[in-house]
Amino acid sequence: MTRSNAAALVLAFGFASCAVYEKKQPVESDEGVVMAYVDAWNKHDTAAIETLLARDGVHEDLAQNFRGRGPKEVNAFMRGLIAAEPDYKWTVTNTLEDGRYIVLEWTWKGSFTGADPTGKQVKSRPTSGRGSSVVEIDNGRIRRFTDYYDDASFFR
Repeated sequence: MTRSNAAALVLAFGFASCAVYEKKQPVESDEGVVMAYVDAWNKHDTAAIETLLARDGVHEDLAQNFRGRGPKEVNAFMRGLIAAEPDYKWTVTNTLEDGRYIVLEWTWKGSFTGADPTGKQVKSRPTSGRGSSVVEIDNGRIRRFTDYYDDASFFR
């Protein structure tokens, strides 16, 4: 092999290697994005919500009659939940992924202070319950996150 052929081979290999590394690879799977979102809630990490929720993404909590659009509204909702239940723990127990949709089954535990579903004021009342969420992912961000559960069952 001549020097010029060797140089050409090294140069070609270098270009090929760069082409492989330039391919856009997803940082996380869609399920990974959803799990990071739940983790951000558990850590009260509003900055992470900014990176995981699409700019106009929607988080709905039907039991709480909440529908927030964008990270700013979702973070305000999170701060309200932190004030009422600062020790909450949201645990995903099962997932099902179909295309850009992910369904979660989960549990939630915490100590609640405020008006319970009957209107009675409680302080540090243990709560726990189960629910599910349907999540739509678009381009590695949450487009829609909808929670389904019976709020009153958390206080039984």
